[in-house]
Order: sequence, then structure tokens, then C-alpha cells
Amino acid sequence: MKIELSLIQKTDGALFLASGERTREVRTVSQAARILRRTRRQIYRYIETGLLKPEAKLLGEWLLDAAEVEKTAQRPLAVQPLPKKLKFLFPEYDISELNAGRDKTIVISRVLERGGRADIKWAFKRYSRKELAEFIEENGPRLLGARSLRLWSLVLGAQPKPAPAWRNAGIWRK
Repeated sequence: MKIELSLIQKTDGALFLASGERTREVRTVSQAARILRRTRRQIYRYIETGLLKPEAKLLGEWLLDAAEVEKTAQRPLAVQPLPKKLKFLFPEYDISELNAGRDKTIVISRVLERGGRADIKWAFKRYSRKELAEFIEENGPRLLGARSLRLWSLVLGAQPKPAPAWRNAGIWRK
């Protein structure tokens, strides 16, 4: 099976990989390292682990899809420790083990439910309004109290899913 690949470089330096009728923008490993603020070795690890999928290898250089590199740049970093000032919100956890990106659900729920003004400012700097609104819509009814849920729904303009039936059932009342 023969596949014909062409590498086109525009005057602005952008690289395009053409195969048959399909043309897509690509980045070299060096360009991806610069965009992602990582070393070339880390980019090769991303390729090995499948985080980045190469489009082709030409003249010994891996070519990566430009859109995928940009999307990876928007993802949270692998290690994102929480500030020590939030330790009081997580008494049952070792705060050094928590990750602001991986454990986003629990971090947002604790900060919005019990955090002070400085903690909430940190959350709004760390997470986008869209991420916070998505949390309210998906997990708010389950993880926040009724008052907090109403407040943050209004502040973020989110429409939370209806509360679970057991929450309104009054099963503990006689």
C-alpha cells in the first residue's frame, strides 16, 4: 500500500501535511514543546503514553496534529497542588495528595460550600466560570446544600439538574 504524503510550509512558518485530498495543519515536536511549555523528552513521553497521537513521521521528525496540541495546552496540568490555606476544607485528606485538576469535583464543592472569600477568589482564578457552572449543573444538587446551590446557581447563571428524589423525600422525618 502506497501513501503519498506532502509537507507544505507556508510563508508564516505553518506546516501542513497533505495526504491525498486531505490537508491538515501539523506541529513538530519542538513546536509542540514550545506551545505546551514542556521539554522535547516530555512530548515524546506524551506520544508514548497516547496523550498525543502523531500524524506521521517524516525525516525522523514526528508530526502532531495542531488542533490536538492546542487542545492539550488547554487541559489542566498533571500536578496541580492546592494552596496550603485550603487545608481546613479537607480535614480527612492529605492536602499534598489532592490535585486541583484531577480532584476538581471535590475541591469545587468544598470551596463553594464552606470556603471564605479568599478561597472563593482562588477558585474563580483557578477554574473558569464555565467549569464552575458545569459543576453546579452536574454535581451541585448532590454535593451542595440547598442554600449554597441556589446562591451559586444565581451567581453563575447555571440551571442545576433536579435534586435526587431521596433528598426531598423526608425519609428521616416521621
